[in-house]
Amino acid sequence: MREIKSERAGDAYYEVRHSSGLKILIYPKPKNSSSYAIFGTKYGSIDNCFRTSPGGEPQKVPNGIAHYLEHKLFESAEGDAFARFAKTGASANAYTSFDMTCFLFSCTANVYQSLEILLDFVQSPYFTEQTVQKEQGIIGQEIRMYDDDPQWRVLFNLLGALYHTHPVKIDIAGTTDSIAKITPELLYRCYRTFYNLNNMVLCIAGNVEPDRVLQVCDKMLKPADPSYHVERIFEPEPEHIVKARAEQKMAVAVPL
Repeated sequence: MREIKSERAGDAYYEVRHSSGLKILIYPKPKNSSSYAIFGTKYGSIDNCFRTSPGGEPQKVPNGIAHYLEHKLFESAEGDAFARFAKTGASANAYTSFDMTCFLFSCTANVYQSLEILLDFVQSPYFTEQTVQKEQGIIGQEIRMYDDDPQWRVLFNLLGALYHTHPVKIDIAGTTDSIAKITPELLYRCYRTFYNLNNMVLCIAGNVEPDRVLQVCDKMLKPADPSYHVERIFEPEPEHIVKARAEQKMAVAVPL
């Protein structure tokens, strides 16, 4: 365990490389009434083409699959992870960005029990044809909601005007057409590729003891394949922009 001190802040956090391969950051704040944890992987919406062995065949997956996977990991054969967190009093959430997916919780009590739940459900994928198809409708509604968000549209109109080929110009959730191509097999493939503990990090801060955090990690973490390899593949991007101006007309609600 390596201690990193800050003279300016007057405290320290601890960095550990767990035997499972996971990087763990622990920031004890004993006077805090709340604790926070985030369990993330370096896998986001732009990682839609990759190879898993040196010189191997590139694998192309549908746009939006990283975000889809984030949604599906909360489900298991036994039930919903949110219901498990509710029993410990923790508030849980998750998000997907261009280059990462993160699962998190905050709580004022039962932090170690909540940490067990976090580590358990993220490491326990469960996908079936029925549940995957059901999620398409839910995420489709989310996509349509963002299609009506002016700030979101400004961002992606800008990215679409800048980038010719880079997947950063594609909506993080994908499109209704792209998510219709997602299957349990594709979800498991992406999970095995990017949810290797060597590609992940756990951060926890608040009223916690480093030794107890590591005890939970020893109990819950599953050894990762040490030969893990993933290479992201991106097409060459021209140095010139796509266009200098992008414009989109949207309906505006009329106030009563």
